[in-house]
Amino acid sequence: MTDRVQAVERALLMLEEVAASPDPLSAPEIAQRAGVNRATAWRLLGTLEHFDLIERDPHSGRYTVSYGAVRLSMATNFSALVRRARPTLQWLAAKTDGSAFLEVASRGRLVVLDEARAASPVLVDLAGMDIPLHCGSIGKLYLATLAEDELARYLEAPLEAPTKYTVADPATLRSQLTECRQTGVAVNYKEHREEWCGISSAVRDRAGRDLAYVNVTLPTYRWTEPALRALEEPLRAAAHEIEDRIYNQPRE
Repeated sequence: MTDRVQAVERALLMLEEVAASPDPLSAPEIAQRAGVNRATAWRLLGTLEHFDLIERDPHSGRYTVSYGAVRLSMATNFSALVRRARPTLQWLAAKTDGSAFLEVASRGRLVVLDEARAASPVLVDLAGMDIPLHCGSIGKLYLATLAEDELARYLEAPLEAPTKYTVADPATLRSQLTECRQTGVAVNYKEHREEWCGISSAVRDRAGRDLAYVNVTLPTYRWTEPALRALEEPLRAAAHEIEDRIYNQPRE
């Protein structure tokens, strides 16, 4: 593209740097990371702040993303994410002969954005299915992102056990969630329905926060638990591939 507006491009680069940082940034740090001189950075930061996209802490002088960015995110239809993830879902479905899904968390619930189906006549449809968070691989990844007080409230409530394989012990579940945070992968083997199993990986932003989840759901009559766990690396690679399409391909 040759018709980009340089000032807008620089402002958006700075906004991305603020969003990508796990800790609030100072103006000089933002300028350095975005490759913008300090005088220009101050003007652009002031503009972003005027439109409520970032806010400056009056005590520390550091910047974080503000509620205006949340308003914009609520208006998205995820079409670009779906389009970029689609080839990966198709590859996973063909590789495993299972059903591959792309999901996001929205207001405490998991929403299916897209799916790719295998040629097998035995298929599963997750759309509209109410799966307790601790019973599914994506649900476990989502629980692993919760703040400690939110997670504690979830674990204090009675944990439903749809099958004899469901992990309903809070201590065991907490241990699994710790592993999920470290690996970005979670497994469900017969925990919601005995005829199904699933494995999921988190698609993360540059700050390591979960953006979306990619999942493969398979029939247990064809997949043992060790065979399912052997898909950890392919699932992790699939998530990285989607991340690469989001951050490293030319803007659409």
